[in-house]
Amino acid sequence: KSSASVAGGFASNTSWHSPGGYPMGDVYPWAKGSNGTYPEEEIDYRLFVVEVHGGVGNVKPAVEALMENPREIRRRQLMLRKYAPYFCYGMGGDSHSYRDAFSKMMESVRFYLSSISSET
Repeated sequence: KSSASVAGGFASNTSWHSPGGYPMGDVYPWAKGSNGTYPEEEIDYRLFVVEVHGGVGNVKPAVEALMENPREIRRRQLMLRKYAPYFCYGMGGDSHSYRDAFSKMMESVRFYLSSISSET
């Protein structure tokens, strides 16, 4: 568990679930600042999640404020669409032809292996 700190301009060590909870970068795969894959392959979850500050009592006002901004909703939808394939596994005969959760995991393995081989 961790307190808030900023990595790469993002508070990736801050829990999104509870005060003093597990850091966002440890909970979400390939999160920006998590050092789990190549920096250009990290996912900036802030591009599509709705963060609510100040506790559960602020969920409704945060969502209502977002609902008043259709352009922002669409922007978040498009960003989520970009990253959605990384959270499921291809099941069809052509599943090897596009990136999915398995290919993201293999990127992480390649990243890890390259980091340990550069240390020796």
